[in-house]
Amino acid sequence: MATKLVANEFVAMIELQKVAAGMTPRGLGILSVFLVSFANVASIGIVAGAIKGLDEQQGNVVSRFGWKLVYGSTLVSLLSAAFAGLFI
Repeated sequence: MATKLVANEFVAMIELQKVAAGMTPRGLGILSVFLVSFANVASIGIVAGAIKGLDEQQGNVVSRFGWKLVYGSTLVSLLSAAFAGLFI
């Protein structure tokens, strides 16, 4: 999960492939749901840059809340994985 937050979801999925054989199908499903979200520093930078391209003032507001956005999106990813765990 830390690899996903620091790098991106593609790097984390490659790392997951290496350890997937030792995981249960349920655990693999839950972790996969967490990893496909946009909760990482690069994604928040992309969102902030896109908004700044449309409106400079609003882009600066989004940039100021970058770490809060990462924190919130991580919580949403964990919540999504928890719901996946209920249904898998």
